[in-house]
Amino acid sequence: MTEMGKEWEGWYCFKCNEKIEEGGVLFSYLDFKRPIKGPRCPKCGAVFVSEEQGRKLRNIEEQIEDK
Repeated sequence: MTEMGKEWEGWYCFKCNEKIEEGGVLFSYLDFKRPIKGPRCPKCGAVFVSEEQGRKLRNIEEQIEDK
């Protein structure tokens, strides 16, 4: 199991009550789009972001805005 999987082990979707799985997630900000693997609900597709991932995403957003 990946580190991401361990972090989300035992987590369930707030909408569907389905177990969170690693899957394809489309990260997009302004005109920048990139497919990544991330925690998501296999039923409704809701994407989950940890506090650490949120900080990393904010750093990426700042780098994009600086360009």
